[in-house]
Amino acid sequence: MTILNVEGAELYYELHGEGPPLVLIHGASGTHLAWWRQVARLRYQYSCLIYDLRGYGRSRPTGKYDPGDGHAHVRDLERLIDEAGFGGQKVSLLGASLGTAPALQFAAEHPDRVDKVILCCGPGCISTPRIDAGWKERTNRMQARYRQLESGRRPEFPPGIPPVRSRGEFERFAVAYLPYGPVGTALHLDEPELTFLYAEIMALAGGPPTPSTFPVFGTRPVTAAEAATLQFPVLVIGGSEDPIFPVAELEEVASLFPNGKLNIIKGAGHLVFYERARRFNSVVLEFLGSGGPG
Repeated sequence: MTILNVEGAELYYELHGEGPPLVLIHGASGTHLAWWRQVARLRYQYSCLIYDLRGYGRSRPTGKYDPGDGHAHVRDLERLIDEAGFGGQKVSLLGASLGTAPALQFAAEHPDRVDKVILCCGPGCISTPRIDAGWKERTNRMQARYRQLESGRRPEFPPGIPPVRSRGEFERFAVAYLPYGPVGTALHLDEPELTFLYAEIMALAGGPPTPSTFPVFGTRPVTAAEAATLQFPVLVIGGSEDPIFPVAELEEVASLFPNGKLNIIKGAGHLVFYERARRFNSVVLEFLGSGGPG
């Protein structure tokens, strides 16, 4: 395994391909493996750095661990960029959900080191009245769901989904399949094997309860006024059926940047990069400037 030792953690990472540097940062339900449908394609044009956030997958804490410490994630990102040999180059950052926060925080603090930023299914660390109100609603709903799971009251799976009979895996599978989970309903129906695979990725992630990570988004807020000063191109991409970060919030985020763009993929849920990989990859390649098929 390729491990980078940093303060308080051992970080697992992989480097694939050649070309301009691109760092992919997963969300709270996954690991580096969540990007398998992107790296397999993007590595032909880009040097793709993927890694497990501290506390997830193979990146294990070695000291005190606070899953809500966004500054730690940004320090990890900076160390990994240097370790990968990207220190003298501008990097592009692609963050999904939780990963949008360290991506945008790093970019806001080091705009001279950033080429482009892609915020996928998440607002980064943007703070506006609309986004802040959304966080109250997200927090209440997510905490209620975890209280239900922790109480031992097992909610019913959607019709037609066979039960998960092993206790240790039930929670992650329940989160994947139930409403307000990461996987969109259309994927359940159209490609059940991919939903099953992502549930397994979630089970292997071993991360902290998702609500405990929410402070990461507010560790270092980027206001509308600050966003207006950031000149690097920003692509905000999401799914029309995302139950966690609705389209209206993503529209607002994109509108704050002088060079902001928005792309909403119809029918996709929260995991737009996973559910609509070909379309997502095509949009990303066009934004980054490589073109070509998805």
